[in-house]
Amino acid sequence: MKIVYLAPHLSTGGCPQFILKRIQSLLTHTEGIEVYVIEHSFHGDAYVVQRNAIIDLLGDRFYAGDNKIEIINRINPDIIHIDEMSERLDQHLMKALYKNDRKWYIIETCHDIAFDPSTKVFHPDLFMFCSPYHEDTFADLESLYETIEYPIDFKVIGNKEKTKAKMELGMDLNKKHILNVGLWTKGKNQGEMLEIAKQYPEMMFHSVGNQAGNFADYWQPLMKDVPPNVKIWGERADVELFMTAADVFMFNSTWECNPLVLREAMAHTLPIVARNLPQYGDMFTKYLDPIDTDLRNITRKYKTSNDKNSRAFALKHEKAYKELMKVPIRKQQVSITQHFVNQPFLEIKGNSESNFLVKFFDEKGVCHYENTIKANHWIKLNRQWYTRWQAKVWEGKDLIYNSALDLEGKKVFIAIDSKSLGDTLAWIPYVEEFRNKHNCTVICSTFWNKILDYPEIEFVEPGTMIGCYAMYTLGWHWNEDKEPTLCNTIPLQQSASNILGLDYMELKPRLKYDIGENKYGKYVTIATNSTAGLKFWTKPSWAKVINHLHEIGYKVINTSKERNPFENCYQLEDTSIENTMSVIHHSDFFIGLSSGISWLAFGLGKKVVMISAFTEADHEFDCIRPRNNNVCTNCWNDPKQRFDASDYLYCPHHKGTERMFECQTSITPEMVIQQLPL
Repeated sequence: MKIVYLAPHLSTGGCPQFILKRIQSLLTHTEGIEVYVIEHSFHGDAYVVQRNAIIDLLGDRFYAGDNKIEIINRINPDIIHIDEMSERLDQHLMKALYKNDRKWYIIETCHDIAFDPSTKVFHPDLFMFCSPYHEDTFADLESLYETIEYPIDFKVIGNKEKTKAKMELGMDLNKKHILNVGLWTKGKNQGEMLEIAKQYPEMMFHSVGNQAGNFADYWQPLMKDVPPNVKIWGERADVELFMTAADVFMFNSTWECNPLVLREAMAHTLPIVARNLPQYGDMFTKYLDPIDTDLRNITRKYKTSNDKNSRAFALKHEKAYKELMKVPIRKQQVSITQHFVNQPFLEIKGNSESNFLVKFFDEKGVCHYENTIKANHWIKLNRQWYTRWQAKVWEGKDLIYNSALDLEGKKVFIAIDSKSLGDTLAWIPYVEEFRNKHNCTVICSTFWNKILDYPEIEFVEPGTMIGCYAMYTLGWHWNEDKEPTLCNTIPLQQSASNILGLDYMELKPRLKYDIGENKYGKYVTIATNSTAGLKFWTKPSWAKVINHLHEIGYKVINTSKERNPFENCYQLEDTSIENTMSVIHHSDFFIGLSSGISWLAFGLGKKVVMISAFTEADHEFDCIRPRNNNVCTNCWNDPKQRFDASDYLYCPHHKGTERMFECQTSITPEMVIQQLPL
């Protein structure tokens, strides 16, 4: 059996050590296996302890440099074992290795927790995991897998051996010695070790590990404040001697997969202080003391099982290799991923030279998109409003993918991008309707989260980054890719139902507020101000309505934030949204303009008298609407017009004439008084 180990590099680290131990174990404990190593990238000759050891073991069966395919073809291996995710290596080489007419099996081993399995393009015949952690993270992939952890070769070390090792290293026999092993990086966190050393001046701390130039921004500043009881040894080939001499092993790392040095420390039965990181599972739980353990009193003793030694390690590899060669070599297939974040997105990944025909159909079977693409390319449609898309992909004549959008159980993000209170209250009920219809998890961002009473929706602040399967944005869009109907020609709430693919019906927003107490007796609330000139009503007209209400025994409270003084009218001082809601709640009814406060009163269940004729009667919600239909009205809903928010005096038909704003000014106080819900 010929095995080629393809190493990403052999500069000192966990992966090269794992490869070295694998080679040592196979050569010692098995027969009939020829081992070869090809180094993918050479990082320099500064830190080459494992590299040199591998070269000593293999001689001319070690290869570095170019012509890797030529070397592999010359070796003609049974198995190529790649000690890295192939997506991180030279893609030309990987495509050549993974060709569908290959004669060798391929194994991949991931040595870290950073790789995202969903990005896999090449799928090996077998994953050989070095940690059970990867059994969970790679669970959705179809390749076979085997988990073989780094071995623990238990050593019997007595006081005599420990004393001899200390003397050989020149350590003070009257002091306790704490050992740290690892490359100096932020993740390995040796800075913490230096700080801990300051707490124990009576002990000696030893660091074994290189200080590579590419991590100098981390370790160089630390070198300015190294305590006198810390000795930094740098790169060493005799770590075994340090393990024998040490009294305690300290591992400060915060970023690991399955650290080999912990297993080496366990093999030497050293007390270990380290973080028990979540990705370890229970591999090390019974062997570790917390990082803040009192080093003066640490006494942990344990025995390690010898059934996980180098011999077992070698035999597990041999068995896995032989079992793999009994199954057919895996043909490479493409993987297709989809999401609907703002727009439908489809990506084809894999090692294939085929052409792929992609089509998108709506729920009526109409094809809206058709294109032919290669593997490792993606497409994105323009349409952003909800459509129950059905995507189909053909490879040649074969339909290899057929998926209709199904949001059940998925995470969906719905963003209300308007800061307007009225827009938010108009649209939020449809977010809840969408959640109920699709039985999905909805996260929603608004500028008014604190007053919305939808406990099944997770509210976040605008701008929050959310990982989700689909996303839709509610707003007033003058863009058919964002909303299917011209937005100013439909009721305000229908913008949300259109974008979310729901049937339109009037829905009342649910509000969360403290009712508070009625401080004013019998009263009516009003709001006399708004955000655009065409929405206003005349001050004399307001005054007549206010005086009439006063005469028949009502107090009148103006809830507008802007000061607009009237006789017989109380201007609300605390115009916070919380107090405004409480005050409107206790009023008999509300009179307002086409504004957010009117929507608020609607949500609070109040009868609303809305003074608005620049919008059609059904543009907002069911309310009492005095209006004069014998003058120019409904300009807001004119398909030929588009509201200019920058023009406070916007009046598209009569600006600058005596008829300017006649839709509003022609509504008389008598019209309003006649329709008050007394």
